[in-house]
Amino acid sequence: MTKKTYLGIAFAVLILAGGLYYLFWGGTAGDSSTDPQAAPAQAASNLTFAGSSIVEEQDGKKLWELSADTIEAEPTGKVVYLNNLKGVFYQENGNKIEIIAKRAILDSKTHDISMQGDIKATASDGAVFTAAEARWSGDLKSFTGTGGVTLTRNGTIITGDNILTDANMEKVKVYGRAKVITGGKTE
Repeated sequence: MTKKTYLGIAFAVLILAGGLYYLFWGGTAGDSSTDPQAAPAQAASNLTFAGSSIVEEQDGKKLWELSADTIEAEPTGKVVYLNNLKGVFYQENGNKIEIIAKRAILDSKTHDISMQGDIKATASDGAVFTAAEARWSGDLKSFTGTGGVTLTRNGTIITGDNILTDANMEKVKVYGRAKVITGGKTE
């Protein structure tokens, strides 16, 4: 199956689960007449899942997999919120990058992922990337980081205000107060 098929199935399940929830536990018309604010709150509520994961595949290969303590999707399914994100980005060469963040927002249409809070990405080759905020661009297959970024690899430490790197963390551009230390101590 293609990634669009998987995403379509995932969103269909989300919508079906939301409909079933509303049907069985969502309340009745009598409830909204006694509490005028009840109906708008129910109509605007998101679907929330605990301990779930989202996977993007292309041509039968996993591109990335995101899991979180809680995953919350808007009723439209376009925006998905992840709390305490743990993600894995798979590289063409068989390596992978594992990433953690306090919060993340996935745009299911563009496949862009915005992450905030104590971001740390660790590559299979030992490279470590940290930032206050980061973004995965689904189209460009690249990471950007802002807010005191650090990239450590093979005894070299690169710091700066902003960083742009490819999916393999091999091509790196650092902007704003950029600094490179070679032979530095790695964690």
